[in-house]
Amino acid sequence: MHSKVIKGRILFFVIFFCIFNNFLLAQTTLQGNVTKVRDGDTIEVGKIPIRFQGLTCDELDTKKGQKAREILKRLLIGERVSCELSGEITYERLVGRCFLSDKGDIASYLIENRYCGRCNRYDEQGFYTEVQRKAGSYEGFFPSYCY
Repeated sequence: MHSKVIKGRILFFVIFFCIFNNFLLAQTTLQGNVTKVRDGDTIEVGKIPIRFQGLTCDELDTKKGQKAREILKRLLIGERVSCELSGEITYERLVGRCFLSDKGDIASYLIENRYCGRCNRYDEQGFYTEVQRKAGSYEGFFPSYCY
């Protein structure tokens, strides 16, 4: 009987934590300095990995992917950003839209300058629709999951 009560309480706290954790992520703006650029669409703020919402960039084994990462390194390393988290987590990365005080939305900047493109599937709100239209079609690799 005692172990059933303990297991029940543990299960309750696990479920409560999962629900509460998702609520907090959905309501969070993360601010801090960029310490690492993983690739064209993922940075680290402190030690927290952030995947840019609605963006697709070529992988690092391509010239275009390497270029996107190098641009972000020059632009962001050591700089303070503000990220509006969507509440999603993908491959152990929080997902959100990040902003730099003098450049604005980082994903918009990357799309405008044709380093990356809009991933339709993950930009359901259409944040980057107009930016992509003005920039023209993305000429890099476009993964099938973005259609």
